[in-house]
Amino acid sequence: MENKKKFEVAKLATREVVLAIIVIIFIIFLSIFTNFNTSSGLFSFMLDVAPMIVGAIAMSLVILTGNIDISAGTIIGFVGYTAGSLAEMGYSIIVFAPAAILVGTLLAGLNGIISVKFKVPSIVVTLAMAKVHLGFYATFLPNAGWVENLTDNFTWFGFARIFNIIPYNFVVAVVVSIFFVLFMKYTKFSKKIYAVGGKRQAAIYAGINPDMTVIKTYFLEGFLLGIAGILLFTKSNEIMPSASYGREMVFITAAVVGGISIIGGRGKIIGAVIGTVLVYLMQVAMIYLGYQDYYQYALQGIIILIAVYITVTKFNKFKKKPAKFLKGGQTT
Repeated sequence: MENKKKFEVAKLATREVVLAIIVIIFIIFLSIFTNFNTSSGLFSFMLDVAPMIVGAIAMSLVILTGNIDISAGTIIGFVGYTAGSLAEMGYSIIVFAPAAILVGTLLAGLNGIISVKFKVPSIVVTLAMAKVHLGFYATFLPNAGWVENLTDNFTWFGFARIFNIIPYNFVVAVVVSIFFVLFMKYTKFSKKIYAVGGKRQAAIYAGINPDMTVIKTYFLEGFLLGIAGILLFTKSNEIMPSASYGREMVFITAAVVGGISIIGGRGKIIGAVIGTVLVYLMQVAMIYLGYQDYYQYALQGIIILIAVYITVTKFNKFKKKPAKFLKGGQTT
């Protein structure tokens, strides 16, 4: 048993090392052929990748429970509108950031509550909610939620930097990453997340309430989506909520590239973080090579399909060897 655990740890470590090596290769390629390694290039990279990292961590938590959130992009849109509207009224980041994060937390938590209480698959609930959010933008928000001409009280954080190169929002993303790597490794709640996503029935036998764990995880996801929204929208002096629609696909892609099992219960947050950086660098490389946006969408779809195939194949192998699966435990 001990040797098997060592093998599993080594296998996971190897996967993450391989991802890191691929990231380094992309960085070298971009540094040679573009202005990536200049101060402006590095600043743009850190500025753009920061909200992606936090969003991917948020999505990873939900996926680890065996669920999904297709409305993550539109939730971020509400976060941006809330922050921008309050900033337009003259409030500082001390006010608009917590308020916007609260909105993200409540909207994502509502997804979890609906899915759990009404026993509806999360993909159905969140897909429906994404459409509801889009309709709400157009119907109830002034100018469809478009907030323009925001002043420095909103944008200063998005462009503030340390040592004239490291954006504040990237520092936030790093802190969030470190926190959740440790959180998922050492806390009791993280064990519940893995248990619910990996062996729901076994989790129940262990005294875990799967429904409450899923709901709490959605609230936690919403909190992170709130942070991601602040990091995303403070880079601009205007906000269009619908512009973030579809970002959930980037988060899902980054998560599965980083080794998060699409059916839940397996994967590490550090893998999701590295996966996010890799996905971003792939997008930059495709832009440099002259590929249009729809090629990037196609690549994301292919990556997700490959991840699903690999995950289902492994799951079917476990089903054929139930005794070994039950004995082996869940890899976290």
